Amino acid sequence: MAILYKYKLSLSLLALIGVLFCSFYWTRVPMEGFKSSASSSATFRFGYFSQQDGEIGDWIKNFRDISYFAASNRLLESHPEARSFQLYPIYDGSTTEQKFDQAYPHVPTEALPGYGKSVYAIKQGNAKLFFLNAGRLQEPGDNQLEWIRKTMNDNKQTFALAWLSEDPKLPEVWKALRTAGISAVFIRDTVYALHVGVSQEPSDYRPSDYEDWDVWGLSEMKEKPFITEMEANETALTIKAENEEGQPLDQLELNADNLASWDLATLKEKEEIPFVGIQSLWRYHAGDDSIKFAIPDGVDLVGEGPIIETSRTEPVPLPDYDWRSPDYDDSGWKTGRAPLGYTNNKERKSSIQSTLETVASPTYYFRKTFEWNGDPEKLSGLTLHIAFEDGYVVYLNGQEVSRDAILTGVLTESSLAIPNDFTAYRRIDLKAHLNKLVKGTNEIAVEVHRGHPGAPNLFFDLGLSVESNGEERQ
Repeated sequence: MAILYKYKLSLSLLALIGVLFCSFYWTRVPMEGFKSSASSSATFRFGYFSQQDGEIGDWIKNFRDISYFAASNRLLESHPEARSFQLYPIYDGSTTEQKFDQAYPHVPTEALPGYGKSVYAIKQGNAKLFFLNAGRLQEPGDNQLEWIRKTMNDNKQTFALAWLSEDPKLPEVWKALRTAGISAVFIRDTVYALHVGVSQEPSDYRPSDYEDWDVWGLSEMKEKPFITEMEANETALTIKAENEEGQPLDQLELNADNLASWDLATLKEKEEIPFVGIQSLWRYHAGDDSIKFAIPDGVDLVGEGPIIETSRTEPVPLPDYDWRSPDYDDSGWKTGRAPLGYTNNKERKSSIQSTLETVASPTYYFRKTFEWNGDPEKLSGLTLHIAFEDGYVVYLNGQEVSRDAILTGVLTESSLAIPNDFTAYRRIDLKAHLNKLVKGTNEIAVEVHRGHPGAPNLFFDLGLSVESNGEERQ
């Protein structure tokens, strides 16, 4: 009996050890001294065809570990066999919004009322993906940026990505994207990344024209074709360019902690208040003999700075007939909404809202007033955003504050600029000229010159804003 008892006890112990072993195995306790990877709910993998060569369907088959992909509508139209519920389209204006709605039944409808399926968002793991209508971003009253902000506030994600078919080239759009929490923006073969979040830089990486954004130019990749893949876990988002064999060619990494630590309260404390917005209404006049300007005694004719007499420290007041003067009567000038100009560039022509007449003079003049009744002690910055071709001079209340691509000194309506490529919304710090603002009505005047009397391009748009430490909008 004692032997039988010991035998039964041994069997019970063996069974218990077996149960414990199975339980231990099934719980997958880490055996190698490191934490397991993030759960599937906190990670995602997503592919993006930018300007893709080859058959999309073959790429999808080769990358079976990626569940979903994005591509432009134009690319998908050329590969109808590849359309599927795992492909998300980017509206690029290659078809009407109505036809776009019909082509993709799986895309969310009316995520933003009035935009059909051309604007929508999907959630992938711990990321929110926004697909935007780039053409309508430039329209007055567009609601896409406010929709992104509200969507992010209602359901904050670790990462937020956006796709556009083209660069809207509006600084306020890029500012709104960053304040809404967008981490990276994909535009064709270009990736814009929020600078503060970048923990690993790719090869062709540089600052962009927009504050706080850096740019990765994928078009410079030596090996083509390639696919752009996004892979995220709880702590990082990796954006990789990979060849057809899945081998990484280059990559950029965003750190979640860096993005989370970015203090948006700083932006609120130093609120940027627009005095003159991009795409504002301007009075304009072509260069001719009717445009008068004064040359006060003692002014250095070859000087580039403000109009100041050599023997005085106070600005020289301009007579009323000088087109730069705040008291100049411009009621007879025409009115148009910026961007203003003319061009033989098809892409840029579509962004011009007021087409100017081509005239013999290489110069056009622009004027605009704005009101300000705030406290100058609360202003900490003054910023100019300007798009131009070829050269310009800007005057604030009759005093020069910025000039580029044109010779120094006094200019006339026949003065030529230095031939110059189109410049899109350059940001210029004018903090040193804050003392030129006055309470009440302020006037900003701009002259834009072509590099040659017969040059086919002239372009102008301008924004002016101040940085305020908690000042309310006036």
